[in-house]
Amino acid sequence: MNRLEIIERLKHLPGELEANVAGLPEATLRFRPAEGEWSINETVGHVRDLAEVWHKRLYMVASLTDPQFTSFDGEASVIEHNYQDADLATLFREMREWRSKTVVLLAHTVDWTRIGQQRGVGRRSLRQFAEFLISHDEEHIAEVQRLKELVKQPAASA
Repeated sequence: MNRLEIIERLKHLPGELEANVAGLPEATLRFRPAEGEWSINETVGHVRDLAEVWHKRLYMVASLTDPQFTSFDGEASVIEHNYQDADLATLFREMREWRSKTVVLLAHTVDWTRIGQQRGVGRRSLRQFAEFLISHDEEHIAEVQRLKELVKQPAASA
């Protein structure tokens, strides 16, 4: 992907996720397929969190020399923020706000070869981190689609 494609993809992913959950009943949004697995609501909350976390990380890479990211515990954050009972409209609004800032940041950053460090992953370029964010969002959109299918199955409603 070239820079423009990365920026455009990042810009549109929150809308794709939102379209996937639009109009779903509360029971579907809160359905957990198994103990310890997230519901659609919790998945959306996690993606919202990562929109914020990755904006801050990409900003660090764009503006600092070889920054090292602090750890982020997505599981703990989902529980701490009680995303199971969160308002989806608020989560999507916040997600779009953070993603919009990221899009502006990337559009104005000249050097996408700048490096940052993520524990357990190592040093990566701004471009590589932006591409990771795309794949992360796409994985969670696929997860939402899987959860919607599970709810449709007769065993899920029993």
